[in-house]
Amino acid sequence: PSWAKKNRQKTGEMASCKPFYALAVFAAATLCIIAVSRSSNQLKSSVASHSIARFAKPAPFTSRNLRRKCTAPSPRAGHAMVVGAGAGGLITEVDKDSYYPTLKNAGGKLILVDFYTDWCGPCKMIYPYLEELARENPDTLQIVKLNCAGENRELVNELGVRVLPTFLFYKNEENIATVKGAKREDLKNIIAEYAVAAA
Repeated sequence: PSWAKKNRQKTGEMASCKPFYALAVFAAATLCIIAVSRSSNQLKSSVASHSIARFAKPAPFTSRNLRRKCTAPSPRAGHAMVVGAGAGGLITEVDKDSYYPTLKNAGGKLILVDFYTDWCGPCKMIYPYLEELARENPDTLQIVKLNCAGENRELVNELGVRVLPTFLFYKNEENIATVKGAKREDLKNIIAEYAVAAA
């Protein structure tokens, strides 16, 4: 019959195409293997480079590196460093025990007491100006400073200091003026009035 003849033709065509299918499958499999192999090599290379970078030896310890680590950064322009005893010892530190004896030993000299704390920003900003005042009036003015923290708190409360910085002026052991806040002009005017009179 005709239908059987057609089936035999189709079967023959499929049989003739089998070698081409096998070749295509083999080529596709070969390409997949090559791609996987390349990806694996790239991954190994990346892991190896990461491991080398992670466990690489540090730079050798030399005297130059030591100097670089130990060198302190220089202060920025316009930011003065607060030194304990002031420039050249012109400003001295007092505490609750030496406060009143310092006023007594000053005689008729004008005394300026700077009440401050280490965390007070305005106190640090005006400190260089206090050093300047001390240098300009070495014979008529004595500047001392008192830290309001720690054991001096009782004395600070006794004197009624509530604002920082606060400046108390004394002459002959008497409080003649008070300035609350970093007010340069007020400090300058009081010193100009009383320091000249004490000369």
